[in-house]
Amino acid sequence: MWHSKKDTVKTEKRPISLRKRLLILTVLCWLVPVLFIFIFVTISYRHSIIEKTEMLMEEWAKNFTSLNSQKIDEAITISKKPSYELVIENAWKRYGNGEITYVDFYKEVNGNLISKFYNDNRFVLSVFYLCEEPERLYYTSRQPADYIKTYHEIIESEANKITNMDSSDAHVRVINNKLYIIRNFYTTTNYTKFGTLVLELNQDRLFSGISHGKDYEMGFFVNSNESMIFYNQSLADTDKSQILKRLSQRYSSNENRSMAKENDGNYTGLLYQQKFDDYHFGAVLVADRDIIYSELHEVYRKIILIVIIIIPVFIYMLYFITRHITIPIGRMIGASKELEKGNIGMQVEGNPMPNSEFTYLLQSFNRMSSEIKSIIDYAYNEELAKIEAKIIALQSQINPHFLNNTLEMMNWQARMAGDVEVSKMIEALSTLLDYSMDRSNKKLIHLSEELRCADAYLYIASMRFGQRLRVEKDIDDSLLNTLIPQLILQPIIENAVVHGVEVVKSGVIKLKVFKENNNVVLQVINSGKDMSKEDIQRVQDILDAKIAVDGVGKGSHTSLGIRNVNERIKLLYGEEYGLTIAPIGEEETASTITIPSEIKANPEKGKLLKKLMDKAVQ
Repeated sequence: MWHSKKDTVKTEKRPISLRKRLLILTVLCWLVPVLFIFIFVTISYRHSIIEKTEMLMEEWAKNFTSLNSQKIDEAITISKKPSYELVIENAWKRYGNGEITYVDFYKEVNGNLISKFYNDNRFVLSVFYLCEEPERLYYTSRQPADYIKTYHEIIESEANKITNMDSSDAHVRVINNKLYIIRNFYTTTNYTKFGTLVLELNQDRLFSGISHGKDYEMGFFVNSNESMIFYNQSLADTDKSQILKRLSQRYSSNENRSMAKENDGNYTGLLYQQKFDDYHFGAVLVADRDIIYSELHEVYRKIILIVIIIIPVFIYMLYFITRHITIPIGRMIGASKELEKGNIGMQVEGNPMPNSEFTYLLQSFNRMSSEIKSIIDYAYNEELAKIEAKIIALQSQINPHFLNNTLEMMNWQARMAGDVEVSKMIEALSTLLDYSMDRSNKKLIHLSEELRCADAYLYIASMRFGQRLRVEKDIDDSLLNTLIPQLILQPIIENAVVHGVEVVKSGVIKLKVFKENNNVVLQVINSGKDMSKEDIQRVQDILDAKIAVDGVGKGSHTSLGIRNVNERIKLLYGEEYGLTIAPIGEEETASTITIPSEIKANPEKGKLLKKLMDKAVQ
């Protein structure tokens, strides 16, 4: 059986192309430094600006708390003085004992309020009332007269809560966005509660002297997050409601000297909380991020400007590399691939190269391509002539041996038989001689012609062996027009007769022609003695030309014939085709010729076969 041999091709890892390396180098030399600078400046400088800005905001919040708490503490201290001076207490006692009238009591209380609070512009309103007569108010006010109505509607309920408490502490309250101090009066002797004082602080005076950056808006909580004093009225705008809500949720009267920060995208807010003796203070500072980080935005704009300047330079560099390096390299690689495909002698045409280096390479490539074509044409023509000469020489080695054997048989038949038989043998001999001489000089013939020659030989052989030889045929008629080399079937039939039928009493020759995959198979099966391992190896060595065959001695000419058939097929079609001889069963040996059914795209063998086929069909 014939086996094809395939070469194993190891795929090597291809290195990175120069174009890719140049692109990577460009990216590393340009984009990486730019990105590094951008990231470094963005992260480092941004962090520095944000840290500095937030530090300033925290300082503002602390200063704001310190200044406001100082003024609130001063107001609380002033609110306690009437208790220590006993003016209102003594007037209350005398009024209670009936020593003075209500009018006199009113004058003394009101006069004390005026001297202590009305004349002090830190207060807007001062109200005093006795615990047993809360409906009678003693007050001074810098506000219009209807302010008392506002007092009853808004302040009175909170003041009564303090009155009902057993405490002489000052209570700081934020009511309707205004700041109040409310405290109860007790006697100094028996600590009896007799009245309540309500003071409204003047917010203009409270906030005076507090300078702040125009970028910040401030306010504060006192004791509760339910109300707030707005230092900047714009802080109450609806667009800041979310940030204020978050800050108010962070407010707790249990916190002391703590700082909380909140962001909502457009604004940054800080809440600084601190405990004091009489109240808890929470300073709120809100800043527009676009304003406080304007310096950072300026840095971004400068970086973007630098990038905009760099991008055209980078694009030009890519254009320069593409035009002067990658495109010329691509043209040269494309030309090399065409040369590799077999387009020998091709020339790189088109636009001239953009620089002298590639112009020199292009000219050198064109010159080398032309020289290679000349060398290959010369070598090919010389090789073709050698192959044709060798084929002719191989065929000439076959004909004399066969002619001698045939003449010997004809001589024997002439002595033993009549003229009719001699005539048939001469006719068969004529067919063989005409076929082997090949007057038309054809190297490839149709399979039908090769079979006609084989039939002539088998007829002569049957005349020689008589009943000892039986011939069987199994031929695919669709392959009769297949072009095959001349004189490849007769030598292996002769070999089968000599080494098979001659050595036994009787034998069978089976001739098969069939298609297997994309190959045409010509197979001659002969009966005879079994081949030993030594016989199989010797036949293979003959086919591979590993041992010499001199053509002298019995069977030598057939050995020469099968070797020549094998060499001719390999010369024409390639090493994967040829003749194999091997046992296929008990006392049966198969000689198998395998050739391609179509000419394969072999650059040299294909051209030779096409030339021979063209000659065969002429």
